Amino acid sequence: MTALRAATFNVHGCVGTDRHFALGRVAAVIRALAADVVMLQEVGDHVGREPTVDQARALAAACDMDFAVGYTMPSGPWGYGNVILTRGAIRAVDRFDLSVEGREPRGGLRVEIGLSGAVATAVTVHLGLDRGERSRQVSQLLGPDGPLHGVESPLVLGGDFNDWPPGLTRRALHRGFVDAALRRMNLRGTFPSRFPLFRLDRLYSRNGLRVAGYDVVRTELARLASDHLPVVAEYRLR
Repeated sequence: MTALRAATFNVHGCVGTDRHFALGRVAAVIRALAADVVMLQEVGDHVGREPTVDQARALAAACDMDFAVGYTMPSGPWGYGNVILTRGAIRAVDRFDLSVEGREPRGGLRVEIGLSGAVATAVTVHLGLDRGERSRQVSQLLGPDGPLHGVESPLVLGGDFNDWPPGLTRRALHRGFVDAALRRMNLRGTFPSRFPLFRLDRLYSRNGLRVAGYDVVRTELARLASDHLPVVAEYRLR
């Protein structure tokens, strides 16, 4: 593997800013990313407002990608939470819990992927809304028993970090990871998609991955498909 294109996208249950459920337009946004790995959050419907559909499977089929799920909440026969789509071969899947008592269930998903004869690791998370909650989640994520410990393959960490006001999460991750946006000096917001002020959605990397490109996707379709904008980064292996 000499190159890797990765993206992260909070799809808001495939309900757009027009409040309409439209899985097809979310799939169109994902296809346009042309990524090898896409890390998704809020896949599924946990409030019973839309027709029952296996969103993870439907999105993967529409994008001609394989998928792994790491649901954090029960919802119908499938669930609600994190999903990773990939054009590579899924070699291993690990779902981990980041829930804090008294708060909404949270978790993450780690997937080992075979790409072009090499192995990469993709990890996606959706952190909590409370500052103290996020502090505990980041400590767990980066701890000696956490899901990132011991990963030696090229690693991309993406997701909705809910780091607002910014600081705590960013400082912790900058000690061991490269923030793709900072490396490319592109600090555009990702939420809310119609007027993106806050950079909640991020891509971090380590273990030999060099950031060669980065963008916040601001097309009209992306602004309509979800309340978050997707971000995408191009990596080269050092």
